[in-house]
Amino acid sequence: MDAPFSLKLLRFTADFHDWANERILRAALQAGPGAAAARIPGSYGDGSLHALLAHLVASERHWLARWQGNPEARLDGPATWPTLEAVHAAWEEARPARAAFFAGLDEAALRGICRYRRNNPPIPDERPLWQLILHVFNHSTHHRAEAAAILTTIGHPPESVDMIDYIRREG
Repeated sequence: MDAPFSLKLLRFTADFHDWANERILRAALQAGPGAAAARIPGSYGDGSLHALLAHLVASERHWLARWQGNPEARLDGPATWPTLEAVHAAWEEARPARAAFFAGLDEAALRGICRYRRNNPPIPDERPLWQLILHVFNHSTHHRAEAAAILTTIGHPPESVDMIDYIRREG
C-alpha cells in the first residue's frame, strides 16, 4: 500500500512530535521530584508520571530500532531510567538518531516493509514502514495527553502541545 502522504508532511510531523515531547518532558522536570509519583487512574503501568514518560521514551527508542532493521528490539521498562531526569536524558540521547532517521527517509523506504517481533504475543509481524511511523506518532500523542493531565492535576500544566501552536511558532 502506498503512503497516503508526502515525505515532507511526515518530516514536519516528526519535528512537531519532537517539539511536543520536549515540552512535556521539560514540564515534568520543572514540576520537581515529587511529580514522578503523581498518578491518574487508567494511565500506563502503575499510573505514575514516571512510568508513563519512561514508556513513551522506551517505545520510541524501541520502534526506531525496529525501523532501523532490528526486528528483535526489546522494550525497556521504567526501571531502566529510575528518575524523570534519566528519562529525559534517554530521550535526548536518542534525539540525533531519530532526526537522522527521518532526514534519511525516502518514498521507497516509507512504502517498504518493516519486519519485527510483536511483544504480546511474541510473534513475527510486518507492516509498511509509514503505518508504523504513524502508529508511534499516535501512541505518543495519547501518552502526552495523559502526562499533560497528570501535570495539570498537580498544578504544573505544560506549555501547549497543540500542533497549531507549533505551526505558529515555527512558521
